[in-house]
Amino acid sequence: MADSSTVSEKDLKRREFILNGNPMAVVLNISLPLMALGAFSYISSIIDTVVVSATDNNALSSVVMISQIKQLIIALGAGFATGSSIIVSRLIGRGEYDKAKRSANTTIEVFFCLALFVIAVIQIAAVGILKLGGMTPEMIDMGIGYFRVQIISIGVGLFNQVFMGLEKARGAMKNITLINITSMVLKLVFTVTFVNVLKLGTAWVAGGTLCADISVTIYAWVNLFRKNYLFKFNPKNVMFTKDFFKPLCSLSIPVSLGKFVFSMGKVIVNSLGMRYEDAEPGAVGALGVSNQISGSVTHLTSYSEDSESSVISYNLSQKYYSRMIKVFFCTLTLNLLISIIGFIILVIFSEPISAFFAGDGGPEKAALIEKIFSYERVGIIALAVNSSVNGLIYGLGYTKVSMVCNLSRLFVFRIPSMLVMINCFPDMGAESLGIAMLVSNVGIGLMSVVIGIVCLLKIKHHKTKDNVKL
Repeated sequence: MADSSTVSEKDLKRREFILNGNPMAVVLNISLPLMALGAFSYISSIIDTVVVSATDNNALSSVVMISQIKQLIIALGAGFATGSSIIVSRLIGRGEYDKAKRSANTTIEVFFCLALFVIAVIQIAAVGILKLGGMTPEMIDMGIGYFRVQIISIGVGLFNQVFMGLEKARGAMKNITLINITSMVLKLVFTVTFVNVLKLGTAWVAGGTLCADISVTIYAWVNLFRKNYLFKFNPKNVMFTKDFFKPLCSLSIPVSLGKFVFSMGKVIVNSLGMRYEDAEPGAVGALGVSNQISGSVTHLTSYSEDSESSVISYNLSQKYYSRMIKVFFCTLTLNLLISIIGFIILVIFSEPISAFFAGDGGPEKAALIEKIFSYERVGIIALAVNSSVNGLIYGLGYTKVSMVCNLSRLFVFRIPSMLVMINCFPDMGAESLGIAMLVSNVGIGLMSVVIGIVCLLKIKHHKTKDNVKL
């Protein structure tokens, strides 16, 4: 094995386990901690919504719209975190630890500088960005303080995303799960303290998030200068070369663009849904709540994408083709199990869940949420299939295919189906929003089945290759 003389015994054992351990054990070992992280993240977002909604409805609207803008920017970092994770996973899988360290160090330095740049630029353009996001002057006045704090959080988050991607690449899932769960607990404590106890205002909801994000950054830098850390930072390891950036951009840009456009598409979908507001006030809000309820399950299965892609990348580097197929089916089995159980629970407790999210809106708002969600929940299982195939695509390096999937989900299935419902079935009202979500989610699920079959055939006939050469 090349370049392994300075690698810790723990990292060597992780590599051996990922390459030769029981496939289901590997998938569970890496996926479950990430899914636990997803569950805590989801609960955290729910509590944030409850905390803000208890203060002011206008404040809640500002926070929701700013959160959408934030997700657009974060999507860019998510793509590069995926790309760098794939590259480092391949290098570790081949046993080329020195190259993996240089690749990780370069990524860390680039994103540290990028984070500072993003913070500076967006702070200058903050008001203009909120205007472009469709916020009224009143909402901007109420939300600008919150947004300026979130801008710093965005920059810090970009760096944290890349660091966590590198941790996933070396299989250290328990470490990042523990630090993220700790940071989320801190976030909740800070948020409740700032907003409910000290009465400091909505901006300090973002302050709680920032404090939590900084705690992860501190953990990252402590590790990066630790003696026995696999990716210990050394400026001499940084390589600003075409050979590094070409594969990084080739893998990352399609993922970033796909996620960015899909996030932007949610704004378009909300604007289309506004057509129902006169007849059924709160339709767009009910759609958002329906998305959030569905996310209680789909958020978990989506976390399998990162873990699966790392394991697939490891095994592709060693040409373990049959093992790659086993890893995919293990991930698919896990995702289907979670989605089926989640679907059953959401069906059984649909009414009380809708009533909880309706809050003071009463039975009418709860009924509207239930009407939309009764369609959207059907697509939960289809999205589990989509997540499993996404992990396979990322692991193989077919990130352009993932971009096509994200664009298709929005522009082939979701927006056209909404336009058809709006123009051809106007009397159906807000129920049309649920039908459009159903068509979109089932459509991308079926598309994923076709793509998955093609990829598995390529693996079976050894037509895939490790194209990361540094």
